[in-house]
Amino acid sequence: VIGFRPTLNSYLKKKRKKRHSISHSFNPSSVDCRTVTELLIEGPFVPRFLHCCRALLRKNWENQTCGMENNWSDIPFEIARKIAMEHLENWDDFEAFRKVCSVWRCAIEDVKYFCPLINTQLPWLMLADPPESSHRRFYSLTKCMYRTINLPQLDKDDEDDHRMYYSSKGWLISVSRRNRNITLFNPFSGKVIKPPSIALEFVESVHRYNDPWDDDDYLCHFYKFIVSVNSSTSNDFAVAMVFDKTQKLAFWKPGQQEWTKPVIPGLTIDWVLDVCFFKGEFYAIDHHGIVVSFGSKPRIIANLGHVAQGQGLIPIAISNLYIVEVENMLLVIHRRVDNGDVYHETDLLETFELNVDDGKAKRVESVGNRALFVGLSSTFFVSASEHGCKANTIYFTDDDCDGFRTKTYRGGSDMGIYCLKEGKIIDRFYQGPSQFCHISPPMWVELPHC
Repeated sequence: VIGFRPTLNSYLKKKRKKRHSISHSFNPSSVDCRTVTELLIEGPFVPRFLHCCRALLRKNWENQTCGMENNWSDIPFEIARKIAMEHLENWDDFEAFRKVCSVWRCAIEDVKYFCPLINTQLPWLMLADPPESSHRRFYSLTKCMYRTINLPQLDKDDEDDHRMYYSSKGWLISVSRRNRNITLFNPFSGKVIKPPSIALEFVESVHRYNDPWDDDDYLCHFYKFIVSVNSSTSNDFAVAMVFDKTQKLAFWKPGQQEWTKPVIPGLTIDWVLDVCFFKGEFYAIDHHGIVVSFGSKPRIIANLGHVAQGQGLIPIAISNLYIVEVENMLLVIHRRVDNGDVYHETDLLETFELNVDDGKAKRVESVGNRALFVGLSSTFFVSASEHGCKANTIYFTDDDCDGFRTKTYRGGSDMGIYCLKEGKIIDRFYQGPSQFCHISPPMWVELPHC
């Protein structure tokens, strides 16, 4: 069938009569490939055909032999491409598609960036491989398997150095130990962006107080990176960085030669816990629950530490706070951690909706058909029914840096799925290898949008 592209339509027209003689419950091993090709364009058969294709792709993920008598390379070039570009629903299947045969690989070799029309991809969990490693392993919650992706080549002055990692909007952000070089790497498209490095003079605790820059201090000077736009193709974006021992804030856009620290008269911007991009502006929340917007005129939106605690919504002792846009709503997530002598464990997660106009907050008992994801990555959500995860839950990874960097245990011990309705942890999504690390513990990597 290969190379018969000009006659594809005529071939399908001649074979159309055969479709009525084929059972609705078929599988690719019992139907010749030409007939399967025909079924792809027949609406009622498409779901069953794709189900069989996904079974084939699943076997490729497992690197197992498919055990099918048919030669899948006999499926025409155009149909193979149609399967990949119009019917696959997640990046895992697209990558496995390449491994079916050389014809299928050739059909999509010019596709530099895959973005499914219907995205059912669950976020990846980037595991804790050695900090000097040239690769990272990613755990697929969809397939319950690992995938290894090579990292971009280090700068010459960082070749024998190691890096800390962060994640936001599908990007991996690394910071080298010795020279504080920052790299944005998109594992889905392979795109690499290099913002300006951080000079020691920019780090206040080092410059003003003469703190040493050594292996231990290096771990405490970077907390989070947040990218404004969830896209691998757009250059119209900005990056927020939470850095320094006192967790200050700085911004950068492509084309700028250095990072910029925001200034708000009468307010010291430090101990920032999380940042999100909402309605064209960055919003930050600090450890007191103060929410600030950084638009053309930066302003204080709310003081949740005063308002919410006064209403009895948030306890006096705050463990951690996150802020996230959820379909035109601005949500704040409070996470309480029980710090034991040996281990720490999340024992409470709760959500609040913040009104950016009047600064008032109200408790949200349910997030509906959504799952929220929190940790050292930027905070985000997915539709539970579309992505096959648990609804009205919060998937959390370990981000208690002060805990796992100062005690005997390592980061990665505090991960799980918290059900908001039941008010407790209901599952542990990962307990495999490469779970523990005090430098870059496991964190979420979400699939970027088109």
